Amino acid sequence: MMDASSTVATASAGGIFVTFWVAASVYLFVNKNDGITKDESHVYSWTFRVESFRFCAFLNFVIVLGIGYMITEKSGLDTIQDPTETVVFRLFGFNHTCNVIDHNPARMIAAILLLPLVQIPFMIYTVLWHCRLAGDVKIGLIPKWLLNLSRVLTPFNFFTAAEIHLWLVNNPDDTYGFTAHYIPYLMFQISICLIQLMNICYLTLKNQLPWKTPSWLAWIYFSFFTVLTVFSIVIVISMLAGDPIISAFRSDTEESITNILSYCWAFFAVIGTLILSYEESRNGDAMTLTFGDSMLSLETEPNPDSNLTLKPPVIDEEKAREDDSVEQAGEDDSDFVT
Repeated sequence: MMDASSTVATASAGGIFVTFWVAASVYLFVNKNDGITKDESHVYSWTFRVESFRFCAFLNFVIVLGIGYMITEKSGLDTIQDPTETVVFRLFGFNHTCNVIDHNPARMIAAILLLPLVQIPFMIYTVLWHCRLAGDVKIGLIPKWLLNLSRVLTPFNFFTAAEIHLWLVNNPDDTYGFTAHYIPYLMFQISICLIQLMNICYLTLKNQLPWKTPSWLAWIYFSFFTVLTVFSIVIVISMLAGDPIISAFRSDTEESITNILSYCWAFFAVIGTLILSYEESRNGDAMTLTFGDSMLSLETEPNPDSNLTLKPPVIDEEKAREDDSVEQAGEDDSDFVT
């Protein structure tokens, strides 16, 4: 006979599977467009905004944490460890947010939900953000240096998103301890900073910062968040090295400081990203993915309300002939697929 924890885990896993199954089947029945055109070729088209993927990823992340919180803090199941006995509490004097999904059955449920609802949308976002940027560079909206920066940072952000589930694989109470549990989180912290950096550069160059925010204010926000992130990382590393620069065990003041830092970072990283991402997803920038028989294209639709003014380039006829020769040779430097 199953205990209470096993019952919750089994029922939740089964319920999640059935919910996704029914939702997918209903969508296929409701969506009558099977992609068949008049000439009997198959062509599917999907128009979307890139930022909607990041918004969905972070919104789903909050939902997963909320589910974990309800199970870990409210269920009273025997499999949930005493909060004062966890590895994280013994190290820091308080539990991090991840504690709500560190214990079964919340841990298993989070593992089921993270990949399809958080990681995949986040991975898609990093790829499509780069594609949109490459398209803007190709038509002269954005300078090429930002594309080159993205070529370095986007792979890091993509693989970081792909490894988020290691938070759950490497439980702080397991063989590899807290360090293996923390590394994916550390990479996630760095990735959020890098994405903010590229977004501020991109939106500043296109004059599309949300709420008409001046660029200097956006850079102050980024600097504050980056300093907060670096300080949080240094605190954790110093703890793991055995020589903490701040410890909740030493005084009430230091305990308050560590709690404030932790909550501030979580707010700006998750809630702040949700707000900014939602606002950016409402702009006019859209992409259309089309695929079918022997064809695949990804096209951008620039925001018609953009304040960016394009200046006609000065054309060097000799240089233009050289560029034409390069393009005819198939050596286009763009990352954008059309």
